[in-house]
Amino acid sequence: MKVMMVAGGTGGHIYPALALADILVEKEKDSEVVFFGSNDRLEAKIIPEKGYRFIGTDMESTSGGILNKVSSVLSLIKAEQFARNMLIREKPDLCIGFGNYISVPLIRAAHKLHIPTLLHEQNSFAGKANMYLGKMVDGVVGCYPSNLKQFPEGKVHLLGNPQASIASHVNYDPLILKQYDLDPLKPFVLVMMGSLGSASVSKAIDEACPYLSDTYQVIIVAGKSNSYQFTVTGKNNIRVVDYVDGKVMLKGCALAVLRAGATTMAEIGAIGCASILIPSPYVPNNHQYYNAKELSDRGAAVLLEEKDMNAQSLSKLINELMADEPRRERMKAASQETGKTDAAEKMIALCREISHVGTV
Repeated sequence: MKVMMVAGGTGGHIYPALALADILVEKEKDSEVVFFGSNDRLEAKIIPEKGYRFIGTDMESTSGGILNKVSSVLSLIKAEQFARNMLIREKPDLCIGFGNYISVPLIRAAHKLHIPTLLHEQNSFAGKANMYLGKMVDGVVGCYPSNLKQFPEGKVHLLGNPQASIASHVNYDPLILKQYDLDPLKPFVLVMMGSLGSASVSKAIDEACPYLSDTYQVIIVAGKSNSYQFTVTGKNNIRVVDYVDGKVMLKGCALAVLRAGATTMAEIGAIGCASILIPSPYVPNNHQYYNAKELSDRGAAVLLEEKDMNAQSLSKLINELMADEPRRERMKAASQETGKTDAAEKMIALCREISHVGTV
């Protein structure tokens, strides 16, 4: 089966698509995956680096003032014509959109050409592009029960995020802590605010460090593009680093302090991780809050909004949870219940069903 995927704008859209592609080509040797996206966004760099063929066109964001919106609509119309010609040439069996306005031209063109279409919605609060496209596609893969109410009845399949399939197979070796000059036998808290970090949250974390107990260790992942400079001193149990393998460290930590992006949610569910979730208030539709609330309502995480967070509230919460191992174990179990560790495999089966291709 030949699959055309469109994913772009942010890693939250791109990495689930890459996870699905990786598992598809690994398990189904005769399959082919081609990606479509914008020439000047993150996907144009990441996807070719992963070894996949990428076909790009020029598209403008729908954000901004009225002139930007008009320009964006015109660029999307042009991109749809480009996508139509490309689809006629490529002849995919199925097109899959992973959200963002970048999905609109490809999915619209595929629908008009009667090519089977599928969407993937990573968040508990569906994005505008997917809500719009949901009326015309053959199916929607969701990650949260709330998605059932956001799309036409009967179209949603709650299969989860393909990233969970990848995370479920990760291994953790406690000896990895030695590279940070930490004790492999002592529990640690992982503080990680995404690959870019968060200056606002970093300040509160930095100020909370003097109040954190010495009975456990802390690894703070600052992020490669974080403008905040940590000043942690006099605490031998705390390390600040630019980067870690997030999935591996989530597997090993006793507690994680995290944002509530879609990829993070998929990984902690697949791994089973007790967490404090601090959703970013700077994302469309405040979707990270709703992601975090889904886990919080199930007892799998503690939701701490950024407006309520300071050094005292954060350090108190971390100390309380690290002193209460039974509660953390209950949180881990509840988290694992939300995980869909076979998300990619089930999504591939749905792809076969929708495309009517018997063998992939």
